[in-house]
Amino acid sequence: MKNDRTLPDQSKTFLPAKWGAAGAILAILILTILEFPAPVGFETRPQTNVSIFWLFFFLLILVTEIAAIPLLFKRPSLGRKLGILAGILNILQVIADQAHLMQPEAAPLGYSLLEGLVLIASFVLIYFSLKIQE
Repeated sequence: MKNDRTLPDQSKTFLPAKWGAAGAILAILILTILEFPAPVGFETRPQTNVSIFWLFFFLLILVTEIAAIPLLFKRPSLGRKLGILAGILNILQVIADQAHLMQPEAAPLGYSLLEGLVLIASFVLIYFSLKIQE
């Protein structure tokens, strides 16, 4: 049986995946704000130990996530790639922090739980980004 859908019908098929990816990015951004140092977030470790490399890595993640949201709807093929990249970068950041590559001190429990939620949202982001067809 042949697929008789027209092009607009096919783009509507991927709309839930686009919204799912955008929702995952928004969830990650909210969790990122909660990971800021006090009084805004739950981070209690001193930020003076963090190298400039990790600051640029954080900014790269942030720019990738923010750029991916509008591109998911306007240029899905590029938004899809940025969504996958943002998910992978978030996973690498959590692994680096838990391996004490970013800071020598252990992360507090509340912060580690937030990072766990970021991991889950990153996998959701990658999943929905992979569902968006080019």
